[in-house]
Amino acid sequence: MYAELIENITPDDRKALADKGVPSSRISEWKSGLRFPTRPQVIALATVKKIDYIELERELMLLETEAEAAKKPAMKALLDHARSTGQLL
Repeated sequence: MYAELIENITPDDRKALADKGVPSSRISEWKSGLRFPTRPQVIALATVKKIDYIELERELMLLETEAEAAKKPAMKALLDHARSTGQLL
């Protein structure tokens, strides 16, 4: 969902996000993978794109955890354990 959302941000979406305090440069950072949205930016993005904030937040939490797990063995072990016990899909 997240990747599709940011790939399909229109100029009108950029303006609406800017009105909510999210600069266009930040959207470019999301698209390039340099950053993930902050919690307030997730709310803004969900509001602009008219999607469920909690679903977007859940996906971003998992993406952030996976990115950290790729760098830190301890985090990878925690993520693997959570998946093996059914706590994460």
